[in-house]
Amino acid sequence: MSHKITIKDVAREAGVSVATVSYVINNRTDMRISDATRKKVLQIINMLGYTPNQSAKALATNRNHMVALYLTPHVSALKRAEQMYLIDFLSSFLHEKDYDLIYLSNTYTEKYDNADAIVGYDISSEYFHQIGDCNFSPLLALDCLINDPLFFEVCSDYARMAKAADEFFHGEPFTFVTLSSPNAEKRAYTSEIFTDVRYVENLSELSGLLDRNVLLVDHTLYELLAPTGKVCYLPAISREKLDALFSCINRALLREVYEQHTIRI
Repeated sequence: MSHKITIKDVAREAGVSVATVSYVINNRTDMRISDATRKKVLQIINMLGYTPNQSAKALATNRNHMVALYLTPHVSALKRAEQMYLIDFLSSFLHEKDYDLIYLSNTYTEKYDNADAIVGYDISSEYFHQIGDCNFSPLLALDCLINDPLFFEVCSDYARMAKAADEFFHGEPFTFVTLSSPNAEKRAYTSEIFTDVRYVENLSELSGLLDRNVLLVDHTLYELLAPTGKVCYLPAISREKLDALFSCINRALLREVYEQHTIRI
């Protein structure tokens, strides 16, 4: 749009009063606003790129320097180990950028204002949108496919990985072995790319893979299977990917118009 988005624009598109939009933005709990109305207002705010102070530069300098993280709860021990590896990697990365990382459990999905941005790591699209419906802060997807142009998503480039593994194994067949994911879109995408995919949840499932050529992207599985000597490891969690994520966070905070919202690393 050629003009600055105002609270009146949001109210008009959402079909509510300006006061209602203000109540939603300020998370007023003393006003009776239905969940459906609140979600619609937040979605319109995200769609139009409205910021309350109407100044992206002011917004950028008014940051709390904190990123919130959501993970999938109730996972296997192997998946939990990978999540802890991600937390450690991401926390160290953000520390270099003078940012702090806070982990929010699945019991806390209401509006959270203390973080500049919220990241959902390998979660279902349903859970992702549940978080997005309740928050005004930019929400980004990391290693999960959302297929929604309102949100940035930074994911592994599995097509590139498949080509690299084929070269590594000199054209010999290989199995893509990865930890189970709750993201249905991600599972469907990998199944399209790889001929042989094996999802793993526990240690007992690894015994049948010791004599195979395997492509790994999870650090936890790499540490367990590396001694077999038939491993191509292309880490899903990398500095390059987090650099792309941080760039997307800044773009989202500045409300920049950016056509490419899906980043493959």
